[in-house]
Amino acid sequence: MIKQHQSNLNDNGFTLIEMLIAISIFAIGFLAVASLQVSAGKNNRTASETTAAINIASDRMERLMNASFTDALLNPDPTVNPHPDNQGKYSIQWVVTNTDLNADGEDDAKIINLTVSWKPYLNSGAAQRNVNIDFIKPKIE
Repeated sequence: MIKQHQSNLNDNGFTLIEMLIAISIFAIGFLAVASLQVSAGKNNRTASETTAAINIASDRMERLMNASFTDALLNPDPTVNPHPDNQGKYSIQWVVTNTDLNADGEDDAKIINLTVSWKPYLNSGAAQRNVNIDFIKPKIE
C-alpha cells in the first residue's frame, strides 16, 4: 500500500500579509519609544538649564545679602537700576528699592528683585525663560 503524503497549507509558516502587519506594529512601537526618548532629552535639558539659573540666582542673592547695606551693588538710584551682569548665556539683573519696614520714617531695609534670564539651548524659537527671586535685606546696625 502506498501512503499518500498530505500537506496542510496552514502549516507552511507566516503569510506575507502577516509579516507586514507584524513589522508595522513593531515599527509603530519603535517610533513611539524613539519619540519618548527625544521628548525626555528635551525635558532633561530644560530642567538642567532651569537648575543652573536657580543656582546662579541663589548665589547672587547670597552675595547681595552678604554685601554691606551701602555697597554699590545695592544702590537704589534709578540711574543704575536694574543692575546688570552676565554669566555665560544667563543674563542677571536686580532692582533695589529702599523701604521703611517699621514706618518710623527712615529706610531700614532694601527690597531686591533678582531675575535670571536665558534663551533655551535646543529650542531657539522658544520664548526667553526667567527665574525671579524677591528678598529683603535689612539694615543691620
